[in-house]
This record gives sequence, C-alpha cells and structure tokens, in this order.
Amino acid sequence: MRALRRAPTLNLPNQLTVLRLGMCGLLLISMSFTWPYAATTAFFIFTLASLTDWLDGAIARSRNLVTDLGKLLDPLADKVLVLGTLVALVERGVAPMWMVVVIMAREFLITGLRQIAAAKQKILAAERIGKHKTISQIVAILVSLAYLSLGEFGLQHTLLAHFLAASQIWFYWIALIITVLSGAIYFWKNAAIVSESIEAKSLTETSNPTRESPAPEAVSLPVKPVMPAFKEWEAIVEALGQGAQIVILRKGGIAEGRTGFQAKHPKFWLFPTAYHQQWEKTKPDLRRYLTPSTASSEKDKEITLHYFAEVTDAIYLSSWEQVARLDDAHFWSEEILRERFDYKERPGMEAGLHLLIVRVSRINLPHKLAPSTEYEGCKSWIEVPVDWEHDIAAHVVRTEEFATRRSRILAAVATVSVSSSTTHLPKVTPNLTPRTA
Repeated sequence: MRALRRAPTLNLPNQLTVLRLGMCGLLLISMSFTWPYAATTAFFIFTLASLTDWLDGAIARSRNLVTDLGKLLDPLADKVLVLGTLVALVERGVAPMWMVVVIMAREFLITGLRQIAAAKQKILAAERIGKHKTISQIVAILVSLAYLSLGEFGLQHTLLAHFLAASQIWFYWIALIITVLSGAIYFWKNAAIVSESIEAKSLTETSNPTRESPAPEAVSLPVKPVMPAFKEWEAIVEALGQGAQIVILRKGGIAEGRTGFQAKHPKFWLFPTAYHQQWEKTKPDLRRYLTPSTASSEKDKEITLHYFAEVTDAIYLSSWEQVARLDDAHFWSEEILRERFDYKERPGMEAGLHLLIVRVSRINLPHKLAPSTEYEGCKSWIEVPVDWEHDIAAHVVRTEEFATRRSRILAAVATVSVSSSTTHLPKVTPNLTPRTA
C-alpha cells in the first residue's frame, strides 16, 4: 500500500493566496497615486483578487490540500486585501471612517485570539460565517470602487452612479453587522481559550489582593450637534460645489459690526441663500451651474446642504491689484467686488477683501433644514444642527488639480505688496491631506 504523501507547503492554493497578497500591494499603489483611472484599475485588481480567494479555498477542499500554513495565510490575505482597500476608500471619502474602525477592531481582536491559541499549540481555522463576512465586505467595496470608476469616465450623473452613491451606505451597514456577529460567534466558540487566559492572569494577580475599585464612569447625555455654516449666494455655492472655483471673497454683512467679516472656522457648511443674490453682478459663465429660473425664490423653502468646505489659506487683500489678479478664479463681476472692496462706511473698516481658499467636499446624502429666523439676516456665519462627521463625502476637485490652482492663486496675490493689516486676520494653517484623489 502506497504511503500517504504530505501536501507541499506551497501547494497551488497557497500559491494563489500568496499571489493575492501581491495583488493587494498593486491595488494600494494604484489607489495611493493621483492618475486618471486609479479607481478603475483598483476595481479590476480587487475583483480578480477576490476571485482567487474563492478559487484557492475550492481547490484546497476538493483536492484535500488543506495545510496549517493555508489556514493562517488565507485569512491574513483576506484582511490585507479588505482592510487595505477600506483604508484607501476612507481616504477617498466614500467609506465611513467609524465603520472601518469597527471592522478593523474586530479583525485585530480575532488576530489576538489566534495568537493566544498559537501559544497553546492550537490553530484556529476560519469559520463559515467568516467567509460570509468577507463576501459582504467585498460587495460593499466593489460598490464604492464602481462608483468612483464611473466618475473617472465622467458618468457620475448617470442613474447607475446615483444608485451606487445612495445604496453604498446600506452595503456598509450589512457588512458591519455580519462582521460584528461573526466576531462574537468566533469568541463564543473559542470561549475556553479566552477563559483559560483570563484565569491565568487572575492567578498572577492574587499576590496583590488590595486593588482599588475603579471610579464610576461619568454618564454622558446626547448633545445635539451645532456646526458652523457660511452663507453665500446660491449660485456661488453651486460653483464651489462643482469645483468651478475654490475661492471665497468676502467683506462682511451689515449684522457683523464694525470689524466686518472674520475667518472664524477652518471647516464649515456652505449654506446657499438667494437673499441679496444679484445675477446682474456675476459673470455669464455662472449660469452653467445655476440659472435665475432654477434658483430658489421661495422665502419659506427648506434649505439643502450639499457641501462643506475646509479652509487651506486665509488672506486679507488690501490692494485692489491683488483682487484684480484673481479675475479668472471666481464668478463675481468686477463691479460687485469693487463695491465690497471700497465699502468702509462703518467706523474702523478699511478698504480690502478677505480671501479664503477652500477645499470643498460633496456629501452623499444631502441634509434638509427647515426654515428658521436664526438663518436670516445679513451675516456670514450661522450655526446649523447637522454634523458632517458621519457623512460619506468626496472632494469635488482632485488633489493634484487643487494643489496647482491653489499655488497659482497664492502666487498671484503674493506678487503684490500687502499692508500690515494682513496680520490682523487669523491665519489658517494649510492642510492638503486628501480625502479623495
């Protein structure tokens, strides 16, 4: 009778697993650089890598090539593929950060459990629900990558793109629920290993019986979020939201007192308003993004928040020549900017304009606000009861393009001498860390 041969360590399933690890590196490289088809390339690499995950398991089971190395490498490759791509999608602004953190925490806890088992000469194979967890995560990732890929081909306004944008949050919720459930089942089935570790730790602490009881935890009550919002003409907000301009030029509203406008917040909602909107004092090209016929005209109409902005630079322009050099960077006419620049009827005001360079992001599902008297009045800053922390958002201008346009604007205003009044404006430290490419 022929002796049974031991399957080689790097058999075909293990080779496919190692190949999947290599593909993970290519995927992350593609998502880490700004180039036209990064997400599309990542979509195909991720799809192929996911297929190898199914294929290596099928081959290993059908040919009885299951090895201890395979039991360790297969879940490791899954983690690198899925978690690495999720982190890249968080950077692109399409994956909710808190969900990704929960998913990563579950994976780290299971990895810790595997290490405890290895120390006890035990190897824990992946559970079936773990495969369901991986599949749900893969589907959520493919939906996000497909959405980004459509944008790279200029198809972000198609019905399919809108469906993917609206549904991807639900795929992440499904993946999160299965991930947490699978982790709980994994710990429950291996409760003996956990109990042995806890009992061993308790025995080492019996020599110090006088332990202080922990202080009671403070109970925190839910607080309604209050976030700053910047009021701007509805048409200009849409131009900012479409990435057509990245600057805000402001003097200050009547309700803002003698000091006028102040750059108070590094991050804020863009609050569209038709109040004082003067189409005749804007450039004709602005009508490509919004027209007087489509603009809001009802006083009691609800407000929709589509965009928030992050300030990279705040500069006071005390020279008209500085303002004039920005003519191709915005949609205001020279007439309205000259009026704002020269306006100094209130005591203490000087000629000039505040320049903010902003990085605008569009959220996946807009917020609707009911009309309120708190939003009325000639003022720049208001507060709104909505938070952007849990929104899926993406930058409207790619990182490389934004950096180029920002540099040109800074060069234009820096070539003119600026008065000492610049020092009175709070300077916002530039921050170009991208959420999306």
